[in-house]
Amino acid sequence: LKKLQREIMLSAVYQQSTKESPQAHETDPNNRLYSHFTLQRLDAEQIRDSILFAAGDLDLSKMGGPAKDFTLDNTRRTVYAKVSRFRIDPFLQAFDFPNPTFTAEQRFSTNVPVQRLYFMNNTFVYSQAGKLASRVFAKPDEAARITETYRLLYGRAPKPDELEIGLNFLKTTPEKPGYMVDQEPATAWKQYARILFSSNEFEFLN
Repeated sequence: LKKLQREIMLSAVYQQSTKESPQAHETDPNNRLYSHFTLQRLDAEQIRDSILFAAGDLDLSKMGGPAKDFTLDNTRRTVYAKVSRFRIDPFLQAFDFPNPTFTAEQRFSTNVPVQRLYFMNNTFVYSQAGKLASRVFAKPDEAARITETYRLLYGRAPKPDELEIGLNFLKTTPEKPGYMVDQEPATAWKQYARILFSSNEFEFLN
């Protein structure tokens, strides 16, 4: 089975980019011939792990062991988090985790307001946004920090208009942007990082 997985992962189809060429758009608009990689939305576990990883807070030092609740101090991979059959965690429920009381052959994908509200209001996301802000603070100026944030979250540099929007956001927020206050990033940077976490681009595999 591992040999088969290796064969698939090293294939040209598996390694294709999600970017659609003009020729592919004309000849294969629905991507039936796999002219490019189809965007896939992250599962609940992947979203949480990606947030922790981007913030530099994902604990990979230990494998296995007892499951832990979804608490702020639980920074291990979500596969090690506790799943209750009687009271499913609100985070898992919001991002289409299958009902653990019975077998599910596939996951359904929904797009509902509570998912955006989770990114904007949840204490876990706000905490990780602060850690992401701390991670990029060593850069010399705000433009470099924004660029590094985009690299960590999206794997690319910001476009000129995205950079301008970010700089404007940090300048117009009430707090003095980008400076440490009692060893914590300023609120402006926490809010900015949280907004970038809530982007659709973060929820999809590229």
